[in-house]
Amino acid sequence: MTVLSHTHPLVQQLENDLLPLFRAALPSLAAAAPQVLASVFAFSSGTASAFQDYHFGISCLLADVPEDAPEEVALLVSVTGLDAGARLSAQVVWGQPSGRVEMQAELQTDSLQALHAALPGLLASLQQAASRGRPEM
Repeated sequence: MTVLSHTHPLVQQLENDLLPLFRAALPSLAAAAPQVLASVFAFSSGTASAFQDYHFGISCLLADVPEDAPEEVALLVSVTGLDAGARLSAQVVWGQPSGRVEMQAELQTDSLQALHAALPGLLASLQQAASRGRPEM
């Protein structure tokens, strides 16, 4: 458990579910994309409070990319608006300057079941993007 777990029950559930699953995905990601440095992350953010929104994911840093290309692709699961009706989102997204979304899960408000159903596809999309090393054209 990290410091995030002391907050909202949904955040605690996401932390308990996602972080072990993401850590377990790292070896197959490393095997598929050995040029990538992959790590699991979790952090909070917000404007009114630092604990309004929470983000969990896997970051893949790419080596030897051109200056005008993104250096990162990530699987990002966010829960936002904890103070006014939590909302879940999940996507595989490239860093700047691209910002391109590879895949986005369609989730109902705070549906953990829908998130869990979408995770295999999101993880596969992350692995494909990291192996490719650049956004799809």
